[in-house]
Amino acid sequence: METARLTLEPIDLAHLEGFHRIWSDPDTTQWSSRGVCKTIEETKGRITGILHDKNRPGIDNYGVFIRGSPATGHSIEPPSCEQSQVIGIVGVHKDDPVPELGYIFHPSAWGKGYATEAVSAFVRHYFTLRPDAPYIEAKVDAKNHPSIRVLQKCGFDEIETLVGGAELAWMDPPVRDLVVFRAMRK
Repeated sequence: METARLTLEPIDLAHLEGFHRIWSDPDTTQWSSRGVCKTIEETKGRITGILHDKNRPGIDNYGVFIRGSPATGHSIEPPSCEQSQVIGIVGVHKDDPVPELGYIFHPSAWGKGYATEAVSAFVRHYFTLRPDAPYIEAKVDAKNHPSIRVLQKCGFDEIETLVGGAELAWMDPPVRDLVVFRAMRK
């Protein structure tokens, strides 16, 4: 799947080092319910859990690359070290009871509109793949304002706040409020 500046490729272990670069960064994972991966084996376990599986057709996840990277073979932007690596992950990591969107981007990709571009493309793609899904939801830490803005730009509406909805021992404070957003099929 391609956007104006990005290529989204189904997640596989070929880019494990790039995924580890994302999941091992404390700034990147500061809002993640799962926290930092300390080893590449931890990252492998995390990625393996969201790989495409024909027995779980609603789980659909993609690595995000800047178009022009060696992984995609396209040339849109001038070469840079950033282009040779996966810059983010976007997809549905669970679909029971409803499809839940998740995404994470390395700090080198922050503030450039890549998350908004990738999330928008993914949501359109997901509704095409899952004609039975009336909506997709995302849960975001109430203090994660950049992620909230991404969802709002992508047409998600805030539907509720789960007070104390996340208990994450490694965070300070460990009990966090989650804001639930929903995008309806159009």
